[in-house]
Amino acid sequence: MRIILVVITLVLLSSCAKKVTSINKDQDNILAQNKGYLLLGIQTNLDLKSIGISGQENIKLSSKNIKEGTNYFLLDLEAGNYTIDEVKLNNYWRRELSDEELWQFEITSGKINYVGHLEVVTWGYRRPITKAELVNRSSEALEFLEGKFPNILTNKSIVYGGPGQDSFFEFLATQNKEER
Repeated sequence: MRIILVVITLVLLSSCAKKVTSINKDQDNILAQNKGYLLLGIQTNLDLKSIGISGQENIKLSSKNIKEGTNYFLLDLEAGNYTIDEVKLNNYWRRELSDEELWQFEITSGKINYVGHLEVVTWGYRRPITKAELVNRSSEALEFLEGKFPNILTNKSIVYGGPGQDSFFEFLATQNKEER
């Protein structure tokens, strides 16, 4: 009986999402062979409690970096497919995200993977209504990286890994090669 309880406890603990925070220093650390950078933009009209992401690693983006306004998360993750599962607005309200294909993204190893901007807008007081959408703002993400993380951007190529197709970053890379 004790062995069963220990096994159940270990399974529950290992399946919990780890809390992560965004990279703050523009220092391109050597990534493990199977890791890439995740770049996620967040646009919201309120401070969020957390954002849950499941995949190769289960992570929870903490409230420290998801304040009202426009924010970005840059962190290293194991390569693979991920899904944004839930947005926790505060201690009482959360938004489960259905239509899984709209919330899926891919991390490619050795690259900066821009996956979109998560827009979360809430209105109403007694019965708040929340709209959440993952939209592509590749040019804004590139401007952010050029301003805040030029060293990482110099050493790593950037790709779009969010829902749908976007060849903006490939087009820019082709243009830069032609100019040299």
